[in-house]
Amino acid sequence: MIGIGTGEEADQLRQMHALLVIMGVSGCGKSTISLSLSRQTGWPVLEGDSFHPPENRQKMEAGVALNNEDRVPWIDAMAKAVNATGDGPVLLACSALNEAVRLRLSRAVERPCQWIFLDVPQEKLKQRMADRFGHFMPAALLQSQLQALQLPPDRLTVDGMQTPDRICDAILSALDKRIE
Repeated sequence: MIGIGTGEEADQLRQMHALLVIMGVSGCGKSTISLSLSRQTGWPVLEGDSFHPPENRQKMEAGVALNNEDRVPWIDAMAKAVNATGDGPVLLACSALNEAVRLRLSRAVERPCQWIFLDVPQEKLKQRMADRFGHFMPAALLQSQLQALQLPPDRLTVDGMQTPDRICDAILSALDKRIE
């Protein structure tokens, strides 16, 4: 397991009052990486999927892509949960596919947002989605997510094909560099 160390940079990372959004399309590893980062740093993690209202889940299960109007209660619920957390960094596994979603979320939370994009090739995304069971998001919606994806210019992009430990190391290293 990698850690954030014990030096001055590690102290600065621990004291950051930021929302670190692990973002990307379905199957990129948002939940896995958020949980791994949380285990390594002790930062709280919120799973964006758990904030979808039942109507959104039903729509996605039926193979219907959400629109930005559908996403409003989801974004607002996530923002409320983020604002209820204590000081320090908070991790959020959230697709954050387009600028409208990111803008509403960043305006609603009481901390700066850092967007961390997990970059995974489309064929690997398809394979990952086909291999998972019990998730409400069907593989048929992957193409609509890829079409909706608008990357923020200020994001950290991480190669999502690496092992979780290497991905977490890359994220923490990039955050260290942004603090310097």
